[in-house]
Amino acid sequence: MIEVADLPTGIQADVKFSRSLGIFAEWRLQVYGYAVAAIYAAFLVSVYRAGTWIVTSGWLPIYTDFACAWAAAAQALHADATALYDPVEFVKVQAALVGPRDYFYPNWPYPPTFFLILAPFTALPYLGAFITWDLATLLGLIVVVYLIVRRRPTIALVLASPFTAWNFLAAQNGFLTGSLLGAGLLFLESRPVLAGVFIGLLTYKPQFGILLPVALAASGRWRTFASAAVAAALFAVASAAAFGTGVWAAFPRQLVAQSSVNFFGDPDGDWGYLQTVYGLIRSLHRSAGLAWLAQGLTALMTAVIVWIAWRSQTRYALKAAILSAAALIATPYAFAYDMAAIVVPAAFLATDQLRRGLLRGEQSIWIILFSAPLIALITLGDNVGGLTFGGTPISLLTVIALFCVILRRARHPTAAA
Repeated sequence: MIEVADLPTGIQADVKFSRSLGIFAEWRLQVYGYAVAAIYAAFLVSVYRAGTWIVTSGWLPIYTDFACAWAAAAQALHADATALYDPVEFVKVQAALVGPRDYFYPNWPYPPTFFLILAPFTALPYLGAFITWDLATLLGLIVVVYLIVRRRPTIALVLASPFTAWNFLAAQNGFLTGSLLGAGLLFLESRPVLAGVFIGLLTYKPQFGILLPVALAASGRWRTFASAAVAAALFAVASAAAFGTGVWAAFPRQLVAQSSVNFFGDPDGDWGYLQTVYGLIRSLHRSAGLAWLAQGLTALMTAVIVWIAWRSQTRYALKAAILSAAALIATPYAFAYDMAAIVVPAAFLATDQLRRGLLRGEQSIWIILFSAPLIALITLGDNVGGLTFGGTPISLLTVIALFCVILRRARHPTAAA
């Protein structure tokens, strides 16, 4: 428990800290976190037993994002990977796994490097692959976040995060994205070359790395910059060697096609599933042009903030929190399961709070930040893409609020290292 009296006299005078961590005592956090996680687990077991999650009661795969990814990886390993970037052939690959349906995803928008990550899971039966993917990527995220904070409640709180439940349900890649982003920032100071390797691997989903070069350039971390570039290049070369160079020639066409589906669809569509500024503007029934303008200005603003913060003397934990939160805001393409990575900026912020104490109001803010998406998950989430309230992307608003909390702390006179 952190008390004002435990702090240096100068900090006591300058900072209005809470008297203690209060309800954030470690034992309370663990009880709360594991209790919420147990509720998630009970729900997942119930929907599995009902035959509405992972596989049907007849053991046939249920069509989900993971079914699409698993089928694609199996095709890449055992047949022609290039065919996955042909919409007609991609639909056939999906139908071969789950049977005929009224709708299939028309495009495979991931770079060929993603096949290298998915490949080991195709050695397992579908049910085992689904669970193993979920558990392996979740474990990776837990380990990274624990190493950032180094407190036992970290595990319980990652499990209790509403975005953890959402990603686990979909067996999507939000845990993997968070693991790579968090590992890159975790090792940036102590092992810059290793940090670059994790950043390079993040290119499997490049929209979440667009601000990383800004931070690296601003802070002059050229070894990490070079390491990331080499790792990304080797990652791409390995995929070309495994699946042929044709996949890289075909990939851009499907990326453009998928972008047309996601960004230029029906103005009256359900845009709340897209947990970005672009999605927010479209959910308000505004034009694609206005949405792109708002998203572009948001990305520019976050880039400027990251540049200023990473050139300043701000404590590293706050720099990392700013960057990892900004990475989730700057991208135009993110879903609720991608926001599982929100635990990374939350962990860096918590680390700074544990070392320096809580500013007044931060305890209440944490409760609000956790409760809003949890309520949306329980009462309002209506698909695996997004958590919405009346079509408004709750995940986006949550990460923006967290970003503002981090900036408030970073702007305090005592935030310098």
